[in-house]
Amino acid sequence: MRLEAMRIVVTLVLLICAGVAAAQAVGLGMEDVPLRPSELKLLKRIEAVDPSFKYGDRVKRYFRTHPTTKNRIPLRVEVIANKTDGLFFGEYTSYSMLIDEPAGIVTYEFDAGTAHRGRGTVVVTPKDVVKTEYSCGKTSCATRVERNGRVVSGGG
Repeated sequence: MRLEAMRIVVTLVLLICAGVAAAQAVGLGMEDVPLRPSELKLLKRIEAVDPSFKYGDRVKRYFRTHPTTKNRIPLRVEVIANKTDGLFFGEYTSYSMLIDEPAGIVTYEFDAGTAHRGRGTVVVTPKDVVKTEYSCGKTSCATRVERNGRVVSGGG
């Protein structure tokens, strides 16, 4: 039995190494870095109209390296949420956020258990911050739209 377990572990390690090597061969990469000033500015703009908006100060920046020019082509920017005592922001069991700073779009998902979970999109334009959030509680779900911090549609 012990030999079989060792064989499984070795096989898994080889598969992981092969996957990493394959990703590097096609120029895929990821870096864990602080938010860029422009990204922080976008998030601060959202926070200014919605003080309950939560985000971390670091991102996982996924990219592909162009085979000829060696330029990094951005694929995905995932904001890393702060976690303490097993909870994100002291409230959520899971929390994820993606940011597309050039487009001015932030998407997020959260889960605080049966009592509160959902997902949302925030679009930032030169004049407006428009937040659309779909969330559910113990008994119902709702969609809420806010423009510059004021409810346009939905309630709650």
